Amino acid sequence: MIQKQLEKLARLKDPEARSDLIRALVREYARSEEHDPSELERDLFSKIVLSVFEQLDLDARYELVVRLAKTDRITSELADRLAQEDHKLSEPVIEGSPVISRKALMMLAKNGGDDKRLSVSHRPDLCEDITDTLIARSSRNVVHSLLANLKAPFSIRSVLALLIFANTEIEVLASIAKRAMKEKPFRKTLKLVLQTNCPLVPPPLRKALEADDLVPLAHLVKDIKRDHDIELEGIAYSRHEASIQIANGELSFDAILRTLFEQSRLDAAIWLISRKINLSDGVVADTLKSNADGAIMRLMLQTGIQDRTYRDFLKARCAWLDRSTRAIPELVMRYRAEMKKADRVQIPLAAN
Repeated sequence: MIQKQLEKLARLKDPEARSDLIRALVREYARSEEHDPSELERDLFSKIVLSVFEQLDLDARYELVVRLAKTDRITSELADRLAQEDHKLSEPVIEGSPVISRKALMMLAKNGGDDKRLSVSHRPDLCEDITDTLIARSSRNVVHSLLANLKAPFSIRSVLALLIFANTEIEVLASIAKRAMKEKPFRKTLKLVLQTNCPLVPPPLRKALEADDLVPLAHLVKDIKRDHDIELEGIAYSRHEASIQIANGELSFDAILRTLFEQSRLDAAIWLISRKINLSDGVVADTLKSNADGAIMRLMLQTGIQDRTYRDFLKARCAWLDRSTRAIPELVMRYRAEMKKADRVQIPLAAN
């Protein structure tokens, strides 16, 4: 029966007739619970709907979403197409479709509005790459949603970004505490970061983790007025989203490092660099404070950062040490040349 209607749909030319038949077909297709569609039926249904999708009226599109968005009775291609619709229509697909592709979810995380990103953040099957992108590109309501989603995974890069936010935003700090109370792996990650003496860990969180008492911090937001800031451990925290944005909207090593430079957090940048190249904080700090431009360049080459990040580093270093920026263009050119040399050396190895 379904296959015959699909064949009839393929022959119809009138847009209104197609929309009417699609609605009737979707109702029958969704109601046939005793009959799981075959792979052929699923593919045929989805391909035909995709071929006439632009001609379907809004009611027909709603019929599709309401009845099939959260099922596996459509293909990934059709689910991905439905996710491109306005949020009011696409929300059930984005949040609950078991067949939407990871590629489509990543595109939504990168380029969707915050309403669609919020829907992505509710999914139970996120991967670290998508979580990273959401944290780097979204407003804080999406960040809070991810922290509340106990099935959302957090990479160490995500955790570092959250700590950057938490240094000035009390609500992010409280959300981190709430997550740590509910999920042991997340709390363990925070404690591992704490053990490395990471300067990004806000003092109130450090104190709460060391005392193994996160409850007061988690409930802190409830105890202060909505429009008031608060001071903890001598640091002023805001109740509103700060202007901190992760560079380039991604959570690469370069992006986090540039964000720290923009915030003049050289202490945290030194910590991050030292973990990247397995040197002590003291060795990295002493090298960066020295006048040995060659040694500094070799050290930074080990991190693998791009020339743009090296330029931002040099600017931050000059401000840190109160030095002239006059030599920066030449130093960046030298760095770029050394990067090209390293690439040429690596090409024969890659060929093997």
